[in-house]
Amino acid sequence: MDAPRNTLQPDRRPDAPTLMEVAVVEFPGSLRAAAPVLSELAQRCNRTVAAGRRTGARMLVTRWTMSSRGMQRVAGAELFGDALPAIIVIPGSESSWSMAPPDERLLAWLRECHDGCSLLAACDEGGLLLAAAGVLAGRPVSVPDPARCQALRTMVPSWQPCERTLVDDGDLLTAAGPDAWKYLSLRLIARVYGQSVMNTVIQQLQLMIPRTELDDLERFSPNFAHGDRSILKAQRWLHGIAARGVGLDDICVQAGLEPRTLQRRFLKATGMRPIEYCQRLRIAKAQLLLQAGGVVDQVAWAVGYSDQSAFRRLFLRIVGLTPARYRRQLAAQQRERAHSRPVARVLESIRPAA
Repeated sequence: MDAPRNTLQPDRRPDAPTLMEVAVVEFPGSLRAAAPVLSELAQRCNRTVAAGRRTGARMLVTRWTMSSRGMQRVAGAELFGDALPAIIVIPGSESSWSMAPPDERLLAWLRECHDGCSLLAACDEGGLLLAAAGVLAGRPVSVPDPARCQALRTMVPSWQPCERTLVDDGDLLTAAGPDAWKYLSLRLIARVYGQSVMNTVIQQLQLMIPRTELDDLERFSPNFAHGDRSILKAQRWLHGIAARGVGLDDICVQAGLEPRTLQRRFLKATGMRPIEYCQRLRIAKAQLLLQAGGVVDQVAWAVGYSDQSAFRRLFLRIVGLTPARYRRQLAAQQRERAHSRPVARVLESIRPAA
């Protein structure tokens, strides 16, 4: 019998949109509001796209928990059968709970889903569960210090820590810190429905998003939920090397496809041709390096551009700013945040006395 595959299961009606399963993993002490909040956001997005008569997938949030028979859906088996979820989300834990040692069956299931091309997303301590499963090795992520979790304090970090609240590395999304669940949920909405729907939700809920987090939410958002395993394999490889020094023949080798077939299926799956996809991926990597304080010419070389003028033109076309101006804008935002922190602390100290 073949292993379960990550596929999008259509509704029974021929004219209905495709349902995309977003599985929220529940474990002892996990954030209780995670599934209800994400489900409410998904329903809001589904109404928005239905009102606009837009095509594409619709999110359906399910809950998964550990049973005597392993990981199982709490409900929804009749819709998705044995298929692996397209997206798996692991929330953090409640502040009053200490995380218990992770169940090895859960870690094995996460590895199986990752191998089956599910997109994995985690918030706070949930990111440490992904680390314990061994899927974060060598990847840039936003996770808390393992020392915060008694059960995982001896784990040696194999990932690349990032100071950003939200890090989207293609098939892995991680978030940590204040409002991490909110930002992770919004990024998932952008990945499934597009940035216009995400912006509509932000406006409807009157959410205040700091500029830094908004930049991360609006960053290049590749589609990993299309179900084409050959293209998914190529995408993962591209994200692993940030598409540096890659040509069409290299992508064909990874996907196991002929050039014409690859071009056709890649465009259908991602909405972009392979070379455009690589360009956007490299510029997204350049943005992260610039945010980390990188110098423009060094960043250009790091993402595979020896021609500074070519890098500048492409960056301007995709981002809307030159790399130098983008870097100055980031520096100004950092100074503004540094200036606002003392003011915020003063206001907090005044409130109790009011």
